[in-house]
Amino acid sequence: MRLLQADGAAAALTIGLAEAYFVAFALAAGLSQVEAGLIATVPVLAGALIHGVTPWGVRYLGSLRRWVSFFAALQAIALLALSSCAWLGTASAPIVYLLVSLYWAAGFCTAPPWQTWVPTLIPRLISTHFWTSRSRTVQALLGIGLLGGLILEWGRQTDQVLLAFSIIFFLGFVARAASSWFLARHSEPKPELAAATVPPSLAMLRRDLLGDRSVRALLIYMLAVVLATNVSAAFITPYMLNELQFSYTQLMCAFAVTFAAKVVALPGVGRLAKRYGPGVPLWLGAIGIIPTATLYLVSDSFWWILFLQFLVGMAWACWETATFLLVFDVIPSERRTSVMTVYNIVQSTAVVSGSLIGATILGSIEIGRQGYAMVFVATGVMRLMTLFLLAGIEPRRFKLRQTFDLYLQTLGIGVGDGAIDIPQITESSNLSAAHREPVEPR
Repeated sequence: MRLLQADGAAAALTIGLAEAYFVAFALAAGLSQVEAGLIATVPVLAGALIHGVTPWGVRYLGSLRRWVSFFAALQAIALLALSSCAWLGTASAPIVYLLVSLYWAAGFCTAPPWQTWVPTLIPRLISTHFWTSRSRTVQALLGIGLLGGLILEWGRQTDQVLLAFSIIFFLGFVARAASSWFLARHSEPKPELAAATVPPSLAMLRRDLLGDRSVRALLIYMLAVVLATNVSAAFITPYMLNELQFSYTQLMCAFAVTFAAKVVALPGVGRLAKRYGPGVPLWLGAIGIIPTATLYLVSDSFWWILFLQFLVGMAWACWETATFLLVFDVIPSERRTSVMTVYNIVQSTAVVSGSLIGATILGSIEIGRQGYAMVFVATGVMRLMTLFLLAGIEPRRFKLRQTFDLYLQTLGIGVGDGAIDIPQITESSNLSAAHREPVEPR
């Protein structure tokens, strides 16, 4: 349990230090606003496609622990390479895309096996207390990691921005390398789980995800939201840095406010879902996320943006918690590695498709306020249309089939080695675009 605490802390530090600033780094390296924005999505799809080999790889290796720790180390190597590129000033678009894709591929490869392996390490009687305690540690270290923005601000003021990025990526490398070491030191009480991993098949997907009409409707709705959201999500950081002329400190504050809003909202959302079912927070989140992107056009004031980021965090806390509870309720644990591997690929395809729509809009208009306004309005309209899909799901289908308290254990475990939650697809930050291990529900 001490190793899991340390692993979660180190992984959260990695996300706050490095992953949160990939798009900002692309801009500093000279990529265009569209190229930089797509850094948040295109490598995610590349990583998801590569991680499709995970079920077969786990069976071949015969160990969930070795697979997870190896790919955590590979993530660390990707960050070291990014640090070197920033240090040497060789961060061209192809190199940045390649290394960020490697980072996401390694991260995706750790997530499904982690979700299968780690629950076997914690006794059921103390699991709720343990995950709650670990969540607090993870959240604190994520917040500390975001302070890397202060290093970037120092780099901006001294005209050494790339050096500053080199430093935070190197610190991210150290943290993820430590996380890999902690993972490697774990035990593996049920080694037979690796051999029992069932590679995905059409029959399995029909049975576990598509066999229930209401489940299909829920997944279609969720993918529609992912598509609609990512029309703008990838371009929020370029908008803040280039159009609003935010400093790195202001960008860091915007990230932190959204994160803080989620931390504040999660306990209340969990209680709301327990009392009334996941359908209530799901509808609150679904309605709340509709206007968030277009509200960026109301004012350029830094304080308005912070207030808006807080609202964004609250809305997404509702939506992500509800979908997390519903999706994992219908996926059998013994098939979770394979099912989530396929789901990650499909969802990442929706992420990239949405960002390409946004890039097309920006590319067809001169990049500036007008172009961003078109993107924000388009994503708002698309999000509004998703409510028709949500309304088509019968309310009684929002009742969980399994014990609800089991899921409450993971609420708040939202940053780290891969969460059993729905990836963060918000416009509020780049803290994550993909499933991770259960260190978090984001």
